[in-house]
Amino acid sequence: MDDKAKAGVGKVTNLEYSAASDAGTRIELKIPGRPDYVVVVRLTAAAVAGRMGLSYDDIEDLKVAVGEACSAAILTGAPAVGVSFIIAKDRLEVQITHRAAKSARSPDTELNRLLMQVLMDEVETRAHGTEHVTRMVKRIAR
Repeated sequence: MDDKAKAGVGKVTNLEYSAASDAGTRIELKIPGRPDYVVVVRLTAAAVAGRMGLSYDDIEDLKVAVGEACSAAILTGAPAVGVSFIIAKDRLEVQITHRAAKSARSPDTELNRLLMQVLMDEVETRAHGTEHVTRMVKRIAR
């Protein structure tokens, strides 16, 4: 199986939010757990944020935060990393999911998390065994 098949195919789907939220769009990517694919996620983040009207500085912040989250996931030995961009009227939510090959945390994890917290409006990480989810939100000022 080639890298493209292993990575899966990016897809765009409609997303139903709860009654308290606005309907939006979800864009999903799955990349191999290799550093050379992080650029694909960073470029996708920039394209999505640009279409949403985020400022140049916010787009750059988003690219760095998404790159840090993906790099941290790859450092755990994850064979693949899933990335979802959830577009809403007032925010862009990014979820990075992976299954770590190792249970130990990378020594860079705390620095990565601190950087993400500085660049994004919300950052939340959850882990259950080897399954990890990082959720980040960038609010859109209108």
